[in-house]
Formats: sequence, C-alpha cells, structure tokens
Amino acid sequence: MATHPHRLQPTTAGRGTNAKGVTLLYAQVLPVMAIVSLFPAIPKLMHEFGNLQHAAILVPMIVTIPSLLVALTAPFAGAIADRFGRRNSFRAGMILYVLAGLVPVFTSHIFTIILSRVFLGIAEAFVVTISSTLIGDYFREERHRWVSWVGITTSIAGTLMIAAGGFLAEISWRGPFFIYTLSIPALILTLIFIDEPLKEEKSGNFTSRAAYPWKQAGIIAAVTLSASLIYYVAPLHIAAVFQQVGVTSPATAGLLQAFTTIAYVLGAIWYRKLHAWNIGTLLALAGLLMGIGQLLMGWSVTAASVVFGALFQQLGSGMVIPSLLAWGQALLPLEQRGRGMGIWATAFFTGTFLCPPLVTAIATQSGGVMGAMVVMGIVAFVFSAVAMAAGHPYKLR
Repeated sequence: MATHPHRLQPTTAGRGTNAKGVTLLYAQVLPVMAIVSLFPAIPKLMHEFGNLQHAAILVPMIVTIPSLLVALTAPFAGAIADRFGRRNSFRAGMILYVLAGLVPVFTSHIFTIILSRVFLGIAEAFVVTISSTLIGDYFREERHRWVSWVGITTSIAGTLMIAAGGFLAEISWRGPFFIYTLSIPALILTLIFIDEPLKEEKSGNFTSRAAYPWKQAGIIAAVTLSASLIYYVAPLHIAAVFQQVGVTSPATAGLLQAFTTIAYVLGAIWYRKLHAWNIGTLLALAGLLMGIGQLLMGWSVTAASVVFGALFQQLGSGMVIPSLLAWGQALLPLEQRGRGMGIWATAFFTGTFLCPPLVTAIATQSGGVMGAMVVMGIVAFVFSAVAMAAGHPYKLR
C-alpha cells in the first residue's frame, strides 16, 4: 500500500511543543553562561597570563569579547536565518558554540583562546537571535508564557553559573571553561527537536511581502538599548554598593545579590499576568520600579536597605526582557523576524558594554557609585515616561 509522504510527518512539525520550548530556553542560557561563569576566574586568569605584554587588556577580552561580537553580528545572524531558514542556521550556531566554547580546555595560548572567544561570540549571536525568533515563530499567541520563562531561567542560571564558576576557578584557571560541556546536551536537543516553523500568512502589522519596517525596528532598538543600560546598573555595580555600606566579603555580597533574584523571578511572572497591556505601560511600570530601586540603593546606609532597594530594581528588571522580546516578536512577520531579533540583540548587548563606562563617568561627577545609582534612578524615571509615550500605540497581542 502506498504511503503519502505527508503522513510520515508528526502533527507537531513546525509547531510549538514543550520540548521545543525547553530547548530554546536552554539555548537562551548559553550567552549568560559565556559571560558570568568566567567572572570568578578573572584573578586566576590574571595570575596565569599576567606576565604577558598587554595582559591587562588581553585577559579582560577573554570575558568581554563574546558580547562585543554578539552586538556586531546579531543582525547578520538574523538576516541569514530569514534567508536560509531557522533550523540549519540555529544548528550551525549551536555546533560552533560547543566547539569554540571548549577550545580553552585544550590550549594555554592566550591568542588562540581570544580567537575562540571571537567565534563563540559569533555563535552566541546565532543562538540568542534565532532562539528568540523561534519562540515567536513556534508559539505565537502563547509566546508570552515562554518569554517570561526566558527571564526566569536566565536569572536563575546566571546565579548558579557564578557559583559554579567560582568553585571551578578554585581548582584551575581552566575550570570554568569546563562549564561549556553543558552546551552539548543543548546541541543534542536542538538536533532532535528544532525544525523549520510553519509559515504565517501575516503577522503583526505587516504582510510577508512588505518592505522591512525599519521605523518600527528602530523604535524597538532604541527603547531596548535604553532599557539595557538601566537594566544592568544594579547587577554590575551592586557589589560596589555593598562595599560602601560595609559588606566587604565577596561571598556575603554574592549571597545577598542571589537573594534579590527572587524579585526578578516574580517580575517575570508578573509580566505574564500583565502581558495584554500595551508595551508603553509595561515598560513604564518596569522603569518606575527600577528607578525606585536604584534610588533606594543610592541612598542606603545599611546592607538591609541595599537589599530592599535591589528587590524593587529586580522586580522591574524581571519585566524588561519578556516585554521587549514579545514586542519584537509581535510586531514583525515571520519572514522578517530573524533580522528584527538580531537588531534587538545588538541593542541589548550594546547596553551591556556601555553601562559600566557610563556609570563610571557619572560616578566621577556625582561623588562615587552611590551618587551614580541615584542619577541612574532618575534616568530610569525618564525612561519610564518616554517608554509610555513611544510604546503607547503598540499592544503585544
């Protein structure tokens, strides 16, 4: 008896399933892993390579250069995914991530390590851009549930990775690089579950034949960059704030910071309840909470008050990534969504780079990190007002 080819395909082909969602969440954790797992290893890396010329520049590059490459190449990764398909582009990125991530395990040549980190950043651009795109492609009306899980899983994973990186760094400077073995299961899940999404007749405000919506993508990028600058103020500088109020133990500061991630998770869950609001209102609320938190941290005189302020800041931060991801996914059609998510990733990771020098510059003019926190709290209030105006016309449904 003849068998029709289409009957051999599973009914979930091209559609969202829990297995695909978990795979994409796993992929979203990989860029976080590439950054935070090496933070505790910086002293060991300096000890290993500190005798080399320009070590003060080269060693930090090992940690930071992947994010730079994400910012530079994410739009190209998205355009390639739009042109040649999501599945193969995503698989290629995952394979490159595994290979590049494990190179430092086998070599002690610093320039080879830095080169591997360059390729890792390119791989991250494909992984984060296409996984974000596929969440919108697969789940469509259900994407709000999954983008909220992006915030939850990346926050929890980041905390665990810092702890794991610190433990492994005690063993060897190579230790944290063994964390990249965790990308192997992600690759296996990708090869098993990720397929090409079903085409859409129309999505958001554009048809598949429309010219690329540069105006809308530009608005998303500008708001995302601004949000990213504010988003990273507390995570990157809370240790310095704790020092100002007398917490000198890195372990104690790390535990207190880990505690505040509870509010981040609550913020991501809260977003899920509020996702039907227009994007302007969502981001205005997030900016307001982050601003309150940063002001409280800047005015703190005790560790308890720093934690109290950080809880507000993290509650707002937990709403930011799900809101921005869902906005881009809703506004852009499938055929253009990859490039749009690439532009989003560029904007967000650019904020990662610009936040530390921006806060440092403000601190020199405002009396230190506490003054900078107050100034950035006011900036968050301004962002809240501007986001309300810029995002008001756009709903996430």
